[in-house]
Amino acid sequence: MGVALSARADVLDDAVAAVAADARAGDGLVHCLFPGQVRRLGAFATSVTPRRAARVTQQACADGGGEYIETEDIASATTKIWLPLAADGVPEAQAEVGELYLRQGKSSLARVWLEKAAAQGLARAQFDLAAVLAQEAEGASHPWPQRVAALLTAAGGGAVAGLVYAEQAPLSVAFVAPASAVQLPEPVPGPAVVEAPPGETDVVAQVRAPQGVATVKVNGVSREPDARGFVRVPMTLGAEQAKVVVEAQDAAGRTAQAELVLRPRAMAPAVASRASEASEASGPTPGAAAWSTKGRRLALVVANQHYQHWPALDTPGADAVAVADTLRQHFGFDVTLLQDATRQQLLAALGRLRMQAQPDDQVVIYYAGHGQMDEATARGYWIPVDGDQKDIARWVSVIDVTDQLAAMAARRVLVIADSCYAGTLAHSLIPRIDAALSAAQRQAPLQQLARQRVRVAMTSGGLEPVVDGGSVGHSLFARSLLDMLAQVRSPVTAQELFAAVSARFAHLAGRLQIEQHPQYAPIGFAGHEAGDFVLVPRTL
Repeated sequence: MGVALSARADVLDDAVAAVAADARAGDGLVHCLFPGQVRRLGAFATSVTPRRAARVTQQACADGGGEYIETEDIASATTKIWLPLAADGVPEAQAEVGELYLRQGKSSLARVWLEKAAAQGLARAQFDLAAVLAQEAEGASHPWPQRVAALLTAAGGGAVAGLVYAEQAPLSVAFVAPASAVQLPEPVPGPAVVEAPPGETDVVAQVRAPQGVATVKVNGVSREPDARGFVRVPMTLGAEQAKVVVEAQDAAGRTAQAELVLRPRAMAPAVASRASEASEASGPTPGAAAWSTKGRRLALVVANQHYQHWPALDTPGADAVAVADTLRQHFGFDVTLLQDATRQQLLAALGRLRMQAQPDDQVVIYYAGHGQMDEATARGYWIPVDGDQKDIARWVSVIDVTDQLAAMAARRVLVIADSCYAGTLAHSLIPRIDAALSAAQRQAPLQQLARQRVRVAMTSGGLEPVVDGGSVGHSLFARSLLDMLAQVRSPVTAQELFAAVSARFAHLAGRLQIEQHPQYAPIGFAGHEAGDFVLVPRTL
């Protein structure tokens, strides 16, 4: 533990305020306990404010007269920094203690402190407690405890029409090929409309049925999906438009369908989907103007390709440039592109982003490069270009990334990693928007999701190795991501984007017989409270 003895109130104020402007951006964060401030009341009376704890750089802690413990020493940070404040009833400290106990595998102690913080209405603790209860119920024959849904609803600010928490994803039918057949968000009501050249073409739809598929019909004719739920529909497009309707029913009797209209490219653009007609008739999407007025859009895009001690990769550079261009041009992000980053450069870039981001900002972090999993600790790592294969200390732990996210002021952060990212939780803890809502009806739940503190990750794989390449000039994951980003026409949640990306990825990977499973979930211990990341085209 490092100790600095200065206790001047003005120094402490300056140091805490300077956390967001610390020049030593590349420094790792520490758990810091700041002393109370001495305040004078009149000529004689004085008082001392309560001590405060925070995750800051070592320099900021020292400047504020605090004592600190390195982030790796979880046990000492728990007992010496956070536990005294938690015992005094500070809800943020109680939540921190709960999370630190979870990291140590002490779930019973964690629940004690999370219960205390949740009872005080702290959204972060309510979410963490819901995640613990959901994990305890995982694999059991009974559904979630009712309290899980109640805690998630409370963390999200209360029940909102159109937002649904569910242990299982619903039955769904979605087109994955051609890529232009995917429309985000899905048109409601009516079919998607796609122009295509006359001749032979394949339409591919995926049926996702967590409770099992009972029947699938294509234009009224029964079809058998393959093992991944895909149905291939060969089409011959002539001078007239063609319509494809895929209907599915699961074992529980639920039904879902998707409709697609293919029209010859030479046709006059008079044919439009009912969704488009309704949109044109109603004018601009209600509330759309509000999306362009709140905060900046900041992105850090990292591509590690030319390694010093690891095999070189083929696609991260091209992937990152394409993703950066899409984020900049289609979504209006201010993008920092970092190629072939060393450990110091990567940590410094994350530190600068943490300092730069303000509460109303949106932040996207994209990483493409080698990733590694430590089997002993189940901890994921991003490998910098100077990382040694045998020296784990020269890698970048996702815990280091998570700590930066936890200390970041921005409420909305999305990590996209063409690599692994250990530490994510179940995706079922994120609310989804009812797919039956119209564009106008989606606005209220979208705004509710965007108000919450969100830390979510979309990754190209779980614990299995991920594929470099597989598509022309890009990795399979990057190709799928770019295809779907190009289809976003109005605000969508990252969960909706991921559903389209993972379906498109499964289609492309299936043709190459590649077993890789993209993941999407909240990031554990990063301060996620509720909600989801909302991605908005720059035109809004």
